[in-house]
Amino acid sequence: MNTPASLISRAKARFGRPILLNLRPIRNHHHDEYGWCSVCGAEAKFTFNSWVIPVDQFAAFSDATLAAAYARRESLFCRFCCSSLRVRNMADVLLLLYGDGLKSVAELVDQEGFRSHDIAEINTIGSMGSLHTFLARLPHLSFSEYHGADQLGEVIDGARNEDICRLTYADESFDLVLSSDTLEHVRDFREALRETRRVLRPGGRHVFTVPMVATREKSFARVAFDKEGQPINLLPPLYHGRGRGLYRFIPASEDLLTFTEFGRDLTDHMREAGFEPEVLRGADAMDETGAAFVFSGRAPG
Repeated sequence: MNTPASLISRAKARFGRPILLNLRPIRNHHHDEYGWCSVCGAEAKFTFNSWVIPVDQFAAFSDATLAAAYARRESLFCRFCCSSLRVRNMADVLLLLYGDGLKSVAELVDQEGFRSHDIAEINTIGSMGSLHTFLARLPHLSFSEYHGADQLGEVIDGARNEDICRLTYADESFDLVLSSDTLEHVRDFREALRETRRVLRPGGRHVFTVPMVATREKSFARVAFDKEGQPINLLPPLYHGRGRGLYRFIPASEDLLTFTEFGRDLTDHMREAGFEPEVLRGADAMDETGAAFVFSGRAPG
């Protein structure tokens, strides 16, 4: 069924993927890599593109090693499905937890056991919907995007309208909740964690990524709110998705304000929300900066 959202997704893939894969500084090709894509299951070239990191985000990193790790994380796009390294790291963890020896999410979504799970995907996962394209094959997938505070729980442009800080799903609705680089862009990530814990069944998991710096002990807020709920910038506004170079004029993704910078205490916040936290790695396991980390919060039971 071709919903408006699916048509938009196809249009983004058609016009956006060539931009991500080909519009980049000439010197970037020296940083391309080759390997197995754990999303689509192809032997692929992974395209490095330093322009996907905006200037202010690049400047906010504490050292060159961290900046380089996040440039790799947010690019190294698979030439077949356009999955970034971040998305492949997440796919690696899904295969570790649910794959039983499988090598790609493309295979995983066809397995009877995984297809029996009730799964919530909160916001499109993957560059141009790369991981979402495969998750959409699942019969019990509840896919949502945030379209604003009005009409929560309603379907808008083909996707359910959900705010991760106040989900409209019933308690214990899901076996698995998935989100990727969402929690840093919500007003209260603690409330978001409590909400994903609430909608999980015993033994279920929230598997997610956030930009996290392993050398940073404590998470901190970049934005506070006054009594009327209006935002107050504690630090200069930092947006993800803006890009740099020519990407300043051709946005690669939606421009999102960053509310929280995460540190090692994220696992403590997960415990406070009722999770048993796990910090897992994808294929990029040697990266100690935090860029390769994927988090799994398990609901006890």
